[in-house]
Amino acid sequence: MKKMTKVSLAVVVLLVTSIIAAGTVWGSNALRKIDAVANDNIKIYYNGDLANLTDTDGSKISPVIINGRTYLPLRAMSELLGIDIEWDGTTQSIYLSTDSTPSNTGTPKPQTTPAPSTETSKPSKNKGTMDDPISIGDTFYWSAKEKYIDTNVSADYSFTLLDVKPMTIDEIKDLGFNVTSNNEKFDYVMITAKVTVSNAKVESGEVYPELAFAVDIWGTKTPSGYSVIGGTDYGFDGSLNRSFSEVVKGSDGLTKKLKAGEVGNYSYTGKAIIPLTKGEENYLVITKGYSFDYDDRFVYFRLK
Repeated sequence: MKKMTKVSLAVVVLLVTSIIAAGTVWGSNALRKIDAVANDNIKIYYNGDLANLTDTDGSKISPVIINGRTYLPLRAMSELLGIDIEWDGTTQSIYLSTDSTPSNTGTPKPQTTPAPSTETSKPSKNKGTMDDPISIGDTFYWSAKEKYIDTNVSADYSFTLLDVKPMTIDEIKDLGFNVTSNNEKFDYVMITAKVTVSNAKVESGEVYPELAFAVDIWGTKTPSGYSVIGGTDYGFDGSLNRSFSEVVKGSDGLTKKLKAGEVGNYSYTGKAIIPLTKGEENYLVITKGYSFDYDDRFVYFRLK
């Protein structure tokens, strides 16, 4: 039996709404003309991986923009998400299900509760600003072009904050770190995050992926204006830095450089120690890249 993830459910609801908006509802005056524009530049990611959506004849499917909203064919998305879809031409009805049981009986299928899923991330509806931070479990996507040493690199990124747990000074010391800051002003948490780097490219030469394409943790900020710069995402087992280093190793256990003309796709999950301003609401801050204007460089995530 196929299982519908939280992401799948949200997308399906959107696509059913899309059909209604497109004027295919059965009934009098249901058909109406609309203005639509296909956009070949829009990329679709599912669970952090770039999706290649094609029609039955193998041609590429591009998202369609209607009144500022983005739509995709329901069948293409159902195949991507692992959802069964059936069309009843008699009643002009579309049936979606998470199993293979036939449902086009002419009567509405009773609602069921999706099975629990371990997949927690979904594309965020938030902007990632201080006023509209990303929630825990949601995924923020962006693309960036940067200069690394003497060559230009580019990639598509995603960052998902999966978990946040309080951390004591003793726990930090057990990992081999000394804490020299004023403990009366700061608390600490251990975050777990998932990072994806897709379509990673190098214009010339060769680079180590974990150096050229690493996502930087800037630190934390509070709505009242306090900032703590820094975070420790390296130097211990399970850290973000070590996790990235592991996924770029070759079969011989050595780090593999990415050369010009090659395309790298990486996905990893790791941890980082993050300092907080005590007694304040804190947001995790990461950087999208230094080629962005300063005000657009940072992405904010809720820590609770």
